[in-house]
Amino acid sequence: MKLNRYNDTLSQIDLEPGNFNGLVSVYLIEAGNKVAIIESGPAVTATDLASFIRGKNVTHVLVTHVHIDHGGGAGGLARFFPATIYAHPKASKVIMNPDIIWEPARVAMGWLGELYGKPFDAPRDRIHETSDGEIVSVGDISLKVIHTPGHASHHQSILMDPGGVLFLGDAAGIYLSDFDYVIPTTMSPVRLDLYLDSIKKLIRANPSKLAYTHFGIVDNAVQRLENHVAQVEAWMKALTEAKAEKTNAEEILIEKDQRLRQVIDGIRRKKAHYHLFKMAVEGMVESLGPQ
Repeated sequence: MKLNRYNDTLSQIDLEPGNFNGLVSVYLIEAGNKVAIIESGPAVTATDLASFIRGKNVTHVLVTHVHIDHGGGAGGLARFFPATIYAHPKASKVIMNPDIIWEPARVAMGWLGELYGKPFDAPRDRIHETSDGEIVSVGDISLKVIHTPGHASHHQSILMDPGGVLFLGDAAGIYLSDFDYVIPTTMSPVRLDLYLDSIKKLIRANPSKLAYTHFGIVDNAVQRLENHVAQVEAWMKALTEAKAEKTNAEEILIEKDQRLRQVIDGIRRKKAHYHLFKMAVEGMVESLGPQ
């Protein structure tokens, strides 16, 4: 694991599951004698993460959603720290009984799901169900919960004040810093209408920075979100055409998306990221319905 400290309050930890760096991270917010973790990462890294941050007073674990790479380790962290898990109301039953999603996740994610591992469970009294717009206080830091369905019905994003850092989860893509490129997080069963509505909701929140679970913190938050809306709309148009003409979805995206054309070889060299890219394309095609 590697820690990148942005300032006295905020740090990012690269969990490096399966030795894949730059794939999955969690964020630490330290305020006085309290520490909040944004995301928990997958089950496979939970014990190592707890050891890595041993000695810190972790009081809050906020998961954006309970897909196994984001919330799979939450119950594991709760075994090491006296933390409350903050999750969307639709997520709490999965945290209590991860068998609900484990087998479907293994099937959907293939080898990557096997790598992430079966999520830990946690008892009901360790889970706080959030409301949209709720403010969670961690010392002198305020964390605003913004419910952002689309990628998942139980998805929430977190806006930190002060600082204007927006923790996106999977609400608006996977960021590849090597290429300054975003892969849409449109894995099945995405709701594209809600995905776009949620990004527009986040634009209205006027963040200054975006903190991607996959992966890193970037400036120009509003412009990047607006660009992502345009990107997703362009992908939808191209893939609708591909379905109508029964052409290869990936090939038509490369033809239509100039930036993708410039970076696709690099993405293909990243085994895990290319796997997620293909899942995103397949999910969007499926969500567009029959032609």
